[in-house]
Amino acid sequence: MTLDVRLALSVLTGTRFVSVAATPGEYFPVQPPSYSRFILPRSSGSFNMDKPVFVLLHGAWHSPSCWGRVIAELERAGYKAVAPALPSSGSTPPTPDWSEDVKIIRQTVSELVKENDVVVVTHSFSGMTGGTALEGLNKDACISKGLKGGAVRLIYITAFLVPEGFQHSPEGTRDNMLPEMVTSLDDGTVTVKPEDVKGMFYQDLDDDTVAELAKELRPHSLGAFWSTTTYAAWRHIPTTYVLTTGDRPTTVVAAQYLVDSAKASGPHKIDNVIKVETGHSPFISRPEWTAQTLIEEAKRPLQLG
Repeated sequence: MTLDVRLALSVLTGTRFVSVAATPGEYFPVQPPSYSRFILPRSSGSFNMDKPVFVLLHGAWHSPSCWGRVIAELERAGYKAVAPALPSSGSTPPTPDWSEDVKIIRQTVSELVKENDVVVVTHSFSGMTGGTALEGLNKDACISKGLKGGAVRLIYITAFLVPEGFQHSPEGTRDNMLPEMVTSLDDGTVTVKPEDVKGMFYQDLDDDTVAELAKELRPHSLGAFWSTTTYAAWRHIPTTYVLTTGDRPTTVVAAQYLVDSAKASGPHKIDNVIKVETGHSPFISRPEWTAQTLIEEAKRPLQLG
């Protein structure tokens, strides 16, 4: 892999976004086991078993609130979604690695598949943790255990679609990180300056909106970038990749490289690539389109060929 591509890949890690809050009071935090918090529709009761539940994974520097607009659109269409808070973003002190993220993702999906089919949606950094957390949770494996549901599709939104054994940066270094990713080895954090937020995450949003979103960004764990993937769920679960072509040019190149490399690496279930002219965070700039795309992809059967 060339240095240019490695640098381009790191843009994806910087892929974080915070969403403008939806209607005040429409969502509320629920405290599940452990320390994670979820964004759920206020009307959340029992889930409709005929429709999958969406698990929406935020990336570095962000929180579950970034999915607020999409959750509102999904609920209007009769779907439920949960958005767990991933500890590598915003924890004090910062987490030493991404193991707690993987634990929360796995815990969330494992609970849901007891009764529901699940679609897992990742953005940017969480493509790594989401992809490594789902071993044994694909639909066939769950059915063999007597469960009613399973993970039926993955949707990567300009996210790290990487194989087993992938490590973003060698431990103890900031290798492969962009200059905009301000790294403190002493504090164990990576941050993004307000003036760099638009170019990293929100290319198609106006400056005033970007300024508000920037206020919500949090430090991200440096140790999470040193962690290594142990599983590639896209080999086992039907997978859609959404490539945001209005993103930073190097990110577009990197994302296409990831998809092509994954397909060439061996068995896979990547059966659809959708290109959309948006910036890095379409769930904020185009929530209606994002929600409709998630619904359409959730319904589509595996189509390799």
